[in-house]
Amino acid sequence: MRIVADSGILGLDALNLEGADLVLLPGREITNDKLLNADALLVRSITRVDKALIDGTAVRFVGTATSGRNHLDEHYLNSRGIVVADSKGANASAVVDYVFAALAYCVGKGVLDAGFQRRVRIGIVGLGSVGGLLNKRLINAGFTTLCCDPPLASYENTEKTRSFVQLDEVMRCEVVCIHVPYNERGEYATRHLIGSRELGLLPPGALLINACRGGVVDEAALAAFVSKNDGFSYCSDVWQDEPIVATEVISAARLATPHIAGYSRQAKNAATAMLLTALEEYSSHVKTGAKAGKIRFSLGLISPNFASDSRRVHEFDTALSGWQIIERLFTLHSLDGAFRNAAAEGLTPYLFDSLRKELLQRQEFNNYSVCLKHDVDDSDKLLLAAVGIEVIRSDSCRAL
Repeated sequence: MRIVADSGILGLDALNLEGADLVLLPGREITNDKLLNADALLVRSITRVDKALIDGTAVRFVGTATSGRNHLDEHYLNSRGIVVADSKGANASAVVDYVFAALAYCVGKGVLDAGFQRRVRIGIVGLGSVGGLLNKRLINAGFTTLCCDPPLASYENTEKTRSFVQLDEVMRCEVVCIHVPYNERGEYATRHLIGSRELGLLPPGALLINACRGGVVDEAALAAFVSKNDGFSYCSDVWQDEPIVATEVISAARLATPHIAGYSRQAKNAATAMLLTALEEYSSHVKTGAKAGKIRFSLGLISPNFASDSRRVHEFDTALSGWQIIERLFTLHSLDGAFRNAAAEGLTPYLFDSLRKELLQRQEFNNYSVCLKHDVDDSDKLLLAAVGIEVIRSDSCRAL
Protein backbone atom coordinates (compact mmCIF):
# COMPACT_ATOMS: atom_id res chain seq x y z
CA MET A 1 0.00 0.00 0.00
CA ARG A 2 1.27 3.46 -0.93
CA ILE A 3 0.27 6.24 1.46
CA VAL A 4 0.67 9.95 0.71
CA ALA A 5 0.35 12.11 3.81
CA ASP A 6 0.67 15.70 4.95
CA SER A 7 4.06 16.05 6.62
CA GLY A 8 2.43 18.37 9.15
CA ILE A 9 0.49 15.51 10.76
CA LEU A 10 2.28 15.11 14.05
CA GLY A 11 4.27 11.90 14.54
CA LEU A 12 4.17 10.51 11.01
CA ASP A 13 7.85 11.23 10.56
CA ALA A 14 8.54 8.83 13.45
CA LEU A 15 6.25 6.13 12.10
CA ASN A 16 7.52 2.60 11.53
CA LEU A 17 5.48 0.74 8.92
CA GLU A 18 5.38 -2.83 7.75
CA GLY A 19 3.71 -3.49 4.42
CA ALA A 20 3.37 0.10 3.22
CA ASP A 21 5.26 2.89 1.50
CA LEU A 22 4.79 6.31 3.15
CA VAL A 23 5.37 9.56 1.24
CA LEU A 24 5.29 12.79 3.27
CA LEU A 25 4.57 16.12 1.54
CA PRO A 26 3.63 19.62 2.73
CA GLY A 27 -0.16 19.81 2.71
CA ARG A 28 -0.30 22.63 0.17
CA GLU A 29 1.95 20.64 -2.19
CA ILE A 30 -0.27 17.55 -2.39
CA THR A 31 -1.47 17.59 -5.99
CA ASN A 32 -3.13 15.16 -8.37
CA ASP A 33 0.14 14.07 -10.00
CA LYS A 34 1.57 13.12 -6.58
CA LEU A 35 -1.36 10.75 -5.98
CA LEU A 36 -1.45 8.77 -9.22
CA ASN A 37 -0.11 5.60 -7.60
CA ALA A 38 -1.34 6.26 -4.07
CA ASP A 39 -3.82 3.95 -2.33
CA ALA A 40 -4.44 6.17 0.70
CA LEU A 41 -4.28 9.88 1.47
CA LEU A 42 -3.91 11.51 4.89
CA VAL A 43 -4.52 15.26 5.08
CA ARG A 44 -5.21 18.23 7.32
CA SER A 45 -7.72 21.02 6.75
CA ILE A 46 -5.42 22.94 4.39
CA THR A 47 -5.76 20.34 1.60
CA ARG A 48 -8.95 20.45 -0.44
CA VAL A 49 -9.86 16.86 -1.37
CA ASP A 50 -12.18 16.84 -4.39
CA LYS A 51 -12.41 15.59 -7.97
CA ALA A 52 -9.57 17.83 -9.12
CA LEU A 53 -7.25 16.21 -6.59
CA ILE A 54 -8.43 12.59 -6.73
CA ASP A 55 -9.63 12.01 -10.32
CA GLY A 56 -7.56 9.41 -12.15
CA THR A 57 -5.71 8.26 -9.03
CA ALA A 58 -5.81 4.95 -7.19
CA VAL A 59 -6.82 6.52 -3.87
CA ARG A 60 -9.44 4.49 -2.04
CA PHE A 61 -9.01 5.81 1.51
CA VAL A 62 -8.96 9.43 2.67
CA GLY A 63 -8.29 10.29 6.29
CA THR A 64 -8.24 13.77 7.78
CA ALA A 65 -6.50 14.66 11.04
CA THR A 66 -9.34 17.07 11.85
CA SER A 67 -12.83 16.96 13.32
CA GLY A 68 -14.36 19.00 10.50
CA ARG A 69 -14.80 17.68 6.99
CA ASN A 70 -15.66 20.82 5.04
CA HIS A 71 -12.37 20.56 3.09
CA LEU A 72 -13.56 17.18 1.76
CA ASP A 73 -16.01 16.86 -1.13
CA GLU A 74 -17.83 13.96 0.49
CA HIS A 75 -20.44 13.72 -2.26
CA TYR A 76 -17.72 13.07 -4.82
CA LEU A 77 -15.73 10.75 -2.54
CA ASN A 78 -18.82 8.71 -1.72
CA SER A 79 -19.70 8.45 -5.42
CA ARG A 80 -16.27 6.92 -6.01
CA GLY A 81 -16.66 4.47 -3.14
CA ILE A 82 -13.73 6.03 -1.30
CA VAL A 83 -13.63 5.36 2.45
CA VAL A 84 -13.43 8.56 4.53
CA ALA A 85 -12.23 8.81 8.13
CA ASP A 86 -11.76 11.77 10.45
CA SER A 87 -10.40 12.47 13.93
CA LYS A 88 -13.58 13.82 15.45
CA GLY A 89 -13.21 14.58 19.12
CA ALA A 90 -9.41 14.40 19.22
CA ASN A 91 -9.03 18.15 19.67
CA ALA A 92 -12.10 18.80 21.84
CA SER A 93 -10.17 19.47 25.03
CA ALA A 94 -7.71 21.75 23.21
CA VAL A 95 -10.51 23.84 21.71
CA VAL A 96 -12.28 24.13 25.06
CA ASP A 97 -8.99 25.32 26.57
CA TYR A 98 -8.89 27.99 23.88
CA VAL A 99 -12.38 29.21 24.78
CA PHE A 100 -11.44 29.53 28.45
CA ALA A 101 -8.22 31.30 27.42
CA ALA A 102 -10.25 33.69 25.24
CA LEU A 103 -12.48 34.45 28.23
CA ALA A 104 -9.36 35.05 30.34
CA TYR A 105 -8.00 37.34 27.62
CA CYS A 106 -11.22 39.36 27.70
CA VAL A 107 -11.03 39.61 31.50
CA GLY A 108 -7.49 40.93 31.12
CA LYS A 109 -8.63 43.51 28.56
CA GLY A 110 -11.52 44.67 30.73
CA VAL A 111 -14.17 43.31 28.38
CA LEU A 112 -15.33 41.05 31.21
CA ASP A 113 -14.84 41.57 34.93
CA ALA A 114 -13.17 38.90 37.04
CA GLY A 115 -16.40 37.78 38.73
CA PHE A 116 -18.51 37.61 35.59
CA GLN A 117 -19.31 33.90 35.93
CA ARG A 118 -21.69 34.71 38.75
CA ARG A 119 -23.85 36.91 36.51
CA VAL A 120 -23.25 36.10 32.86
CA ARG A 121 -25.06 33.45 30.85
CA ILE A 122 -23.02 31.65 28.19
CA GLY A 123 -24.83 30.40 25.11
CA ILE A 124 -23.39 27.44 23.21
CA VAL A 125 -24.34 26.77 19.59
CA GLY A 126 -23.51 23.17 18.72
CA LEU A 127 -23.26 20.41 21.35
CA GLY A 128 -20.97 17.95 19.62
CA SER A 129 -17.61 16.81 20.98
CA VAL A 130 -16.36 20.36 21.60
CA GLY A 131 -19.60 22.08 22.57
CA GLY A 132 -20.61 19.25 24.86
CA LEU A 133 -17.28 19.28 26.69
CA LEU A 134 -17.35 23.08 26.92
CA ASN A 135 -20.83 22.96 28.44
CA LYS A 136 -19.70 20.44 31.07
CA ARG A 137 -16.65 22.47 32.07
CA LEU A 138 -18.52 25.77 32.17
CA ILE A 139 -21.15 24.29 34.48
CA ASN A 140 -18.40 22.84 36.68
CA ALA A 141 -16.84 26.32 36.81
CA GLY A 142 -20.11 27.80 38.09
CA PHE A 143 -21.59 29.23 34.89
CA THR A 144 -25.18 29.20 33.70
CA THR A 145 -25.41 27.94 30.11
CA LEU A 146 -28.04 27.83 27.37
CA CYS A 147 -27.55 25.31 24.60
CA CYS A 148 -28.76 25.05 21.01
CA ASP A 149 -28.31 22.13 18.62
CA PRO A 150 -31.34 21.50 16.35
CA PRO A 151 -29.79 18.52 14.46
CA LEU A 152 -28.93 16.73 17.70
CA ALA A 153 -32.36 17.48 19.17
CA SER A 154 -34.06 16.12 16.04
CA TYR A 155 -32.69 12.60 16.39
CA GLU A 156 -31.89 12.31 20.09
CA ASN A 157 -34.74 12.66 22.58
CA THR A 158 -33.01 12.83 25.96
CA GLU A 159 -33.20 14.97 29.05
CA LYS A 160 -30.21 16.91 27.72
CA THR A 161 -31.70 17.66 24.30
CA ARG A 162 -35.10 18.53 25.80
CA SER A 163 -33.37 21.36 27.65
CA PHE A 164 -32.07 22.88 24.41
CA VAL A 165 -33.37 26.28 23.31
CA GLN A 166 -33.67 27.97 19.93
CA LEU A 167 -30.81 29.91 18.34
CA ASP A 168 -32.55 33.25 18.92
CA GLU A 169 -32.62 32.65 22.67
CA VAL A 170 -28.95 31.68 22.75
CA MET A 171 -28.06 34.84 20.83
CA ARG A 172 -29.55 36.90 23.66
CA CYS A 173 -26.88 35.65 26.07
CA GLU A 174 -24.07 37.93 27.18
CA VAL A 175 -21.46 35.48 25.84
CA VAL A 176 -22.03 33.17 22.87
CA CYS A 177 -19.69 30.36 21.74
CA ILE A 178 -20.09 28.71 18.33
CA HIS A 179 -19.11 25.05 17.83
CA VAL A 180 -20.89 23.76 14.74
CA PRO A 181 -19.51 22.03 11.62
CA TYR A 182 -19.46 23.99 8.38
CA ASN A 183 -21.83 22.83 5.67
CA GLU A 184 -23.65 24.57 2.85
CA ARG A 185 -26.39 22.06 2.09
CA GLY A 186 -29.48 20.68 3.74
CA GLU A 187 -31.89 21.63 6.46
CA TYR A 188 -29.13 22.35 8.93
CA ALA A 189 -26.72 24.27 6.72
CA THR A 190 -24.40 26.45 8.79
CA ARG A 191 -22.94 28.79 6.18
CA HIS A 192 -23.52 32.32 7.53
CA LEU A 193 -25.51 30.84 10.40
CA ILE A 194 -24.64 33.99 12.31
CA GLY A 195 -25.55 37.00 10.18
CA SER A 196 -26.96 40.50 10.64
CA ARG A 197 -30.23 39.31 12.16
CA GLU A 198 -28.56 37.03 14.70
CA LEU A 199 -25.94 39.63 15.66
CA GLY A 200 -28.73 42.12 16.22
CA LEU A 201 -30.18 39.88 18.95
CA LEU A 202 -27.05 40.18 21.11
CA PRO A 203 -27.36 42.39 24.20
CA PRO A 204 -25.16 45.50 24.51
CA GLY A 205 -21.56 44.65 25.41
CA ALA A 206 -21.91 41.03 24.27
CA LEU A 207 -19.00 38.72 23.44
CA LEU A 208 -19.05 36.26 20.53
CA ILE A 209 -16.40 33.51 20.32
CA ASN A 210 -15.95 31.55 17.09
CA ALA A 211 -13.63 28.54 17.33
CA CYS A 212 -15.30 26.22 14.82
CA ARG A 213 -15.04 27.08 11.12
CA GLY A 214 -14.74 30.18 8.98
CA GLY A 215 -17.87 30.97 7.02
CA VAL A 216 -20.22 30.13 9.90
CA VAL A 217 -20.17 33.83 10.77
CA ASP A 218 -20.98 36.23 7.93
CA GLU A 219 -17.82 38.37 8.07
CA ALA A 220 -19.30 41.25 6.05
CA ALA A 221 -22.24 41.44 8.44
CA LEU A 222 -19.83 41.16 11.35
CA ALA A 223 -17.68 44.08 10.18
CA ALA A 224 -20.78 46.23 9.70
CA PHE A 225 -22.08 45.29 13.15
CA VAL A 226 -18.75 46.07 14.85
CA SER A 227 -18.64 49.51 13.22
CA LYS A 228 -21.98 50.42 14.83
CA ASN A 229 -21.59 48.67 18.22
CA ASP A 230 -18.50 49.78 20.13
CA GLY A 231 -19.24 47.60 23.16
CA PHE A 232 -19.44 44.36 21.17
CA SER A 233 -16.41 42.02 21.13
CA TYR A 234 -15.64 39.28 18.62
CA CYS A 235 -12.98 36.65 19.32
CA SER A 236 -12.20 34.41 16.36
CA ASP A 237 -9.76 31.64 15.54
CA VAL A 238 -11.25 30.86 12.11
CA TRP A 239 -11.75 32.84 8.92
CA GLN A 240 -13.87 32.45 5.82
CA ASP A 241 -11.05 32.72 3.25
CA GLU A 242 -8.11 31.47 5.31
CA PRO A 243 -5.18 31.35 4.87
CA ILE A 244 -5.82 34.70 3.18
CA VAL A 245 -7.68 36.88 5.66
CA ALA A 246 -8.71 40.45 4.95
CA THR A 247 -7.12 42.96 7.34
CA GLU A 248 -10.48 44.68 7.88
CA VAL A 249 -11.95 41.41 9.18
CA ILE A 250 -9.02 40.92 11.57
CA SER A 251 -9.39 44.54 12.67
CA ALA A 252 -13.04 43.89 13.51
CA ALA A 253 -12.02 41.20 16.01
CA ARG A 254 -11.10 41.87 19.62
CA LEU A 255 -8.99 38.68 19.53
CA ALA A 256 -7.68 37.19 16.29
CA THR A 257 -5.68 33.96 16.02
CA PRO A 258 -4.69 31.78 13.01
CA HIS A 259 -6.84 28.65 13.44
CA ILE A 260 -4.87 27.20 16.36
CA ALA A 261 -7.62 26.42 18.89
CA GLY A 262 -7.30 22.68 18.26
CA TYR A 263 -3.51 22.76 18.18
CA SER A 264 -1.95 20.98 21.14
CA ARG A 265 0.50 18.16 21.52
CA GLN A 266 -2.15 15.92 23.06
CA ALA A 267 -4.76 16.70 20.39
CA LYS A 268 -2.39 16.13 17.49
CA ASN A 269 -1.11 12.85 18.92
CA ALA A 270 -4.68 11.66 19.46
CA ALA A 271 -5.67 12.65 15.90
CA THR A 272 -2.71 10.75 14.42
CA ALA A 273 -3.53 7.65 16.46
CA MET A 274 -7.18 7.78 15.35
CA LEU A 275 -6.19 8.10 11.70
CA LEU A 276 -3.77 5.19 11.85
CA THR A 277 -6.34 3.00 13.58
CA ALA A 278 -8.89 3.76 10.84
CA LEU A 279 -6.33 3.11 8.11
CA GLU A 280 -5.25 -0.18 9.67
CA GLU A 281 -8.87 -1.30 9.97
CA TYR A 282 -9.45 -0.35 6.33
CA SER A 283 -6.31 -2.14 5.14
CA SER A 284 -7.32 -5.34 6.91
CA HIS A 285 -10.40 -5.57 4.65
CA VAL A 286 -8.81 -4.92 1.28
CA LYS A 287 -6.12 -6.36 -0.91
CA THR A 288 -3.23 -4.50 -2.49
CA GLY A 289 -2.12 -6.34 -5.60
CA ALA A 290 -2.01 -10.05 -4.90
CA LYS A 291 -1.23 -9.68 -1.20
CA ALA A 292 -3.39 -8.87 1.76
CA GLY A 293 -3.26 -5.17 2.51
CA LYS A 294 -2.76 -5.54 6.24
CA ILE A 295 -0.46 -2.80 7.62
CA ARG A 296 1.21 -2.82 11.00
CA PHE A 297 2.04 0.51 12.59
CA SER A 298 4.47 1.37 15.31
CA LEU A 299 4.25 4.93 16.59
CA GLY A 300 7.89 5.09 17.59
CA LEU A 301 7.27 5.91 21.24
CA ILE A 302 10.89 6.95 21.79
CA SER A 303 10.30 9.94 19.53
CA PRO A 304 10.02 13.29 21.39
CA ASN A 305 6.65 13.81 19.71
CA PHE A 306 5.21 10.74 21.39
CA ALA A 307 7.14 10.69 24.64
CA SER A 308 5.02 10.16 27.73
CA ASP A 309 3.76 13.42 29.16
CA SER A 310 4.46 14.56 32.71
CA ARG A 311 2.67 17.46 34.32
CA ARG A 312 4.29 20.84 33.82
CA VAL A 313 4.72 22.82 37.01
CA HIS A 314 4.47 26.62 37.13
CA GLU A 315 5.19 28.60 40.26
CA PHE A 316 3.64 32.04 40.71
CA ASP A 317 5.03 34.41 43.33
CA THR A 318 2.42 37.14 42.99
CA ALA A 319 -1.25 36.86 43.87
CA LEU A 320 -3.23 35.97 40.75
CA SER A 321 -6.86 35.20 40.04
CA GLY A 322 -7.91 32.01 38.28
CA TRP A 323 -8.42 33.93 35.03
CA GLN A 324 -4.95 35.48 35.29
CA ILE A 325 -3.41 32.04 35.76
CA ILE A 326 -5.22 30.74 32.67
CA GLU A 327 -4.11 33.77 30.65
CA ARG A 328 -0.47 33.22 31.62
CA LEU A 329 -0.53 29.54 30.76
CA PHE A 330 -2.03 30.17 27.31
CA THR A 331 -0.81 33.58 26.13
CA LEU A 332 -3.30 34.46 23.42
CA HIS A 333 -2.22 38.11 23.40
CA SER A 334 1.13 37.18 21.84
CA LEU A 335 -0.57 35.05 19.16
CA ASP A 336 -2.99 37.88 18.44
CA GLY A 337 -0.11 40.33 18.01
CA ALA A 338 1.88 38.02 15.73
CA PHE A 339 -1.19 37.36 13.57
CA ARG A 340 -2.00 41.05 13.20
CA ASN A 341 1.63 41.85 12.34
CA ALA A 342 1.67 39.12 9.69
CA ALA A 343 -1.59 40.44 8.22
CA ALA A 344 -0.19 43.97 8.11
CA GLU A 345 2.87 42.72 6.21
CA GLY A 346 0.74 40.76 3.77
CA LEU A 347 -0.60 37.41 4.95
CA THR A 348 0.50 34.49 2.77
CA PRO A 349 -0.26 30.77 3.09
CA TYR A 350 3.36 30.26 4.23
CA LEU A 351 3.06 32.87 6.99
CA PHE A 352 -0.31 31.51 8.08
CA ASP A 353 1.07 27.97 8.31
CA SER A 354 4.24 29.05 10.11
CA LEU A 355 2.22 30.82 12.81
CA ARG A 356 0.19 27.66 13.37
CA LYS A 357 3.24 25.40 13.46
CA GLU A 358 4.56 27.22 16.52
CA LEU A 359 1.66 25.79 18.56
CA LEU A 360 2.29 22.12 17.78
CA GLN A 361 3.92 21.49 21.16
CA ARG A 362 1.36 23.43 23.19
CA GLN A 363 0.25 21.64 26.35
CA GLU A 364 -3.39 21.41 27.38
CA PHE A 365 -4.51 22.76 30.76
CA ASN A 366 -5.03 19.30 32.21
CA ASN A 367 -1.28 18.80 31.89
CA TYR A 368 -0.43 21.74 34.19
CA SER A 369 0.15 22.06 37.90
CA VAL A 370 0.53 25.49 39.50
CA CYS A 371 2.29 26.28 42.75
CA LEU A 372 0.70 29.26 44.48
CA LYS A 373 2.06 31.17 47.44
CA HIS A 374 -1.32 32.73 48.04
CA ASP A 375 -4.82 31.45 48.70
CA VAL A 376 -7.44 31.44 45.96
CA ASP A 377 -11.13 31.91 46.58
CA ASP A 378 -13.74 29.24 45.98
CA SER A 379 -14.75 30.52 42.53
CA ASP A 380 -11.12 30.38 41.37
CA LYS A 381 -10.77 26.86 42.74
CA LEU A 382 -13.86 25.81 40.79
CA LEU A 383 -12.56 27.47 37.63
CA LEU A 384 -9.09 25.92 37.74
CA ALA A 385 -10.45 22.49 38.63
CA ALA A 386 -13.00 22.70 35.80
CA VAL A 387 -10.29 23.18 33.15
CA GLY A 388 -7.99 20.59 34.72
CA ILE A 389 -5.30 22.81 36.22
CA GLU A 390 -3.99 21.29 39.44
CA VAL A 391 -3.29 23.68 42.32
CA ILE A 392 -0.44 22.69 44.64
CA ARG A 393 0.11 24.11 48.08
CA SER A 394 3.10 26.45 48.28
CA ASP A 395 4.86 24.36 50.91
CA SER A 396 4.84 21.41 48.50
CA CYS A 397 6.37 23.30 45.56
CA ARG A 398 9.99 22.76 46.54
CA ALA A 399 9.51 19.01 46.52
CA LEU A 400 8.58 19.01 42.81
